[in-house]
Amino acid sequence: MTVTAEQLTLQTSKLELDQIICSSFGYDMTIVEFYVVARMTKASVWLRPIGRIVTGDDGRGEGKAIPDTSVQAPDCNIFRKRIQRYDSIEGISDSIKYFRIWDGRPQYHNTWD
Repeated sequence: MTVTAEQLTLQTSKLELDQIICSSFGYDMTIVEFYVVARMTKASVWLRPIGRIVTGDDGRGEGKAIPDTSVQAPDCNIFRKRIQRYDSIEGISDSIKYFRIWDGRPQYHNTWD
């Protein structure tokens, strides 16, 4: 699977409250996590972790993940990500995950190492 620069970039100007954000990480595995935008300022975004539903598991931990908004972390689990600016690109990330606005499609998910 080839990832384009557009997929890697979360344009924060498009963020809205209650919008679903997804992230993925892993080397041999691809773990997908989902969040809801809980709060925003010009400099930061606060994300609330939500659940995920994995369908189509082939018995080897591989399937498609979609968000489950019925499972939301308590307020104490909301975390802040600073909006980072590189030239004309804005986004949020950390050392192992990249975050993007969920496009409404099931995401590849693999928990088998």
